[in-house]
Amino acid sequence: MASVDEARKAEEAEAFVRRVEEHKRLTERMAGIRHKIAVMSGKGGVGKSLVTVNLAAALAAGGSRVGVLDADLHGPAVPKMLGLKGARLEAGEKGIVPPAAALGIKVASMDFLLPTQDSPVIWRGPLKMAAIRQLLSDVDWGELDYLLIDLPPGTGDESLTVLQLLPGIDGVVIVTIPNEVSG
Repeated sequence: MASVDEARKAEEAEAFVRRVEEHKRLTERMAGIRHKIAVMSGKGGVGKSLVTVNLAAALAAGGSRVGVLDADLHGPAVPKMLGLKGARLEAGEKGIVPPAAALGIKVASMDFLLPTQDSPVIWRGPLKMAAIRQLLSDVDWGELDYLLIDLPPGTGDESLTVLQLLPGIDGVVIVTIPNEVSG
């Protein structure tokens, strides 16, 4: 019986060390980003991705260094909107290198990791949280003026994970349309 308890304790210790290392990487990555802004809504189809992409383009056109994290794991739209459909994330010396769209906008998205554009992501909470945590901590954003995070509809795992993990988030843009069910 002691060996089972010892094995469990060893696994817990390893998991704790991984979380501490990941938190350290996340803090280091985010230190090079001046402003972090989440874009969210209470429901889908209201234009979150469109607002995110247009805001990114306006900021970049004004001379800002901009990155976009497409945190909508089940319906990533940012790569298509920015002309990066079919792009892939590459491993670099300092971490994952996000592809750049027009105006130098850096983009990280689950879409870049799927085998095909139509591949479904059928994940539950812990896997989704781990994927977002990894995108935030492993992507080498470099120095940015703005990181915009396009969140999925609602206030589920992805949104809560991003808002809890990001140190010093500067604001949230809430997108809605004039409709009773879109609030």
